[in-house]
Amino acid sequence: MVAGPDSTLSDRILAGERITSEEALELYRWPLEELGALANVRRDLAKRGSYGNRGNEIVTYIVDRNINYTNVCNVYCKFCAFY
Repeated sequence: MVAGPDSTLSDRILAGERITSEEALELYRWPLEELGALANVRRDLAKRGSYGNRGNEIVTYIVDRNINYTNVCNVYCKFCAFY
Protein backbone atom coordinates (compact mmCIF):
# COMPACT_ATOMS: atom_id res chain seq x y z
CA MET A 1 0.00 0.00 0.00
CA VAL A 2 1.16 3.51 -0.80
CA ALA A 3 0.54 6.04 1.94
CA GLY A 4 0.05 9.48 0.43
CA PRO A 5 -0.88 12.68 2.24
CA ASP A 6 -4.50 11.48 2.20
CA SER A 7 -4.50 7.73 2.81
CA THR A 8 -8.27 7.51 2.23
CA LEU A 9 -7.83 8.94 -1.25
CA SER A 10 -4.93 6.63 -2.04
CA ASP A 11 -6.94 3.63 -0.84
CA ARG A 12 -9.81 4.59 -3.15
CA ILE A 13 -7.45 5.03 -6.09
CA LEU A 14 -5.82 1.65 -5.45
CA ALA A 15 -9.28 0.06 -5.27
CA GLY A 16 -10.03 1.41 -8.75
CA GLU A 17 -12.78 3.74 -7.59
CA ARG A 18 -13.52 6.99 -9.40
CA ILE A 19 -12.42 10.19 -7.74
CA THR A 20 -14.04 13.61 -7.85
CA SER A 21 -12.62 16.67 -9.61
CA GLU A 22 -11.69 18.15 -6.25
CA GLU A 23 -9.81 14.99 -5.29
CA ALA A 24 -7.98 15.02 -8.61
CA LEU A 25 -6.89 18.60 -7.93
CA GLU A 26 -5.69 17.49 -4.50
CA LEU A 27 -3.22 15.14 -6.23
CA TYR A 28 -1.38 18.22 -7.55
CA ARG A 29 -0.44 19.03 -3.96
CA TRP A 30 1.06 15.60 -3.28
CA PRO A 31 4.84 15.14 -3.35
CA LEU A 32 5.85 13.84 -6.77
CA GLU A 33 7.58 10.75 -5.35
CA GLU A 34 4.44 9.64 -3.52
CA LEU A 35 2.20 10.34 -6.50
CA GLY A 36 4.52 8.38 -8.79
CA ALA A 37 4.64 5.44 -6.38
CA LEU A 38 0.84 5.40 -6.18
CA ALA A 39 0.53 5.52 -9.98
CA ASN A 40 3.03 2.67 -10.35
CA VAL A 41 1.19 0.42 -7.88
CA ARG A 42 -2.18 1.22 -9.47
CA ARG A 43 -0.86 0.47 -12.96
CA ASP A 44 0.52 -2.87 -11.80
CA LEU A 45 -2.82 -3.75 -10.20
CA ALA A 46 -4.68 -2.81 -13.38
CA LYS A 47 -2.33 -4.87 -15.55
CA ARG A 48 -2.77 -7.94 -13.37
CA GLY A 49 -6.52 -7.74 -13.83
CA SER A 50 -6.38 -7.03 -17.55
CA TYR A 51 -3.55 -9.26 -18.72
CA GLY A 52 -4.27 -12.57 -17.07
CA ASN A 53 -2.42 -11.82 -13.83
CA ARG A 54 0.88 -11.03 -15.58
CA GLY A 55 1.82 -7.93 -13.62
CA ASN A 56 5.30 -7.57 -15.07
CA GLU A 57 4.30 -6.48 -18.56
CA ILE A 58 6.59 -3.90 -20.13
CA VAL A 59 4.91 -0.62 -20.99
CA THR A 60 6.39 1.37 -23.87
CA TYR A 61 5.41 4.20 -26.16
CA ILE A 62 6.10 5.36 -29.68
CA VAL A 63 6.60 8.81 -31.11
CA ASP A 64 4.16 9.04 -34.01
CA ARG A 65 5.58 11.57 -36.42
CA ASN A 66 3.67 10.81 -39.57
CA ILE A 67 3.57 13.99 -41.60
CA ASN A 68 0.22 14.18 -43.34
CA TYR A 69 0.54 16.06 -46.62
CA THR A 70 -3.21 16.26 -47.16
CA ASN A 71 -6.32 16.16 -45.03
CA VAL A 72 -7.19 12.72 -46.41
CA CYS A 73 -6.19 9.44 -44.79
CA ASN A 74 -7.62 6.02 -45.58
CA VAL A 75 -5.50 3.89 -43.25
CA TYR A 76 -7.64 4.30 -40.07
CA CYS A 77 -4.95 3.29 -37.59
CA LYS A 78 -6.17 2.64 -34.07
CA PHE A 79 -3.25 4.57 -32.58
CA CYS A 80 -3.20 7.60 -34.88
CA ALA A 81 -4.57 10.95 -33.78
CA PHE A 82 -5.23 12.16 -37.33
CA TYR A 83 -9.00 12.14 -36.93
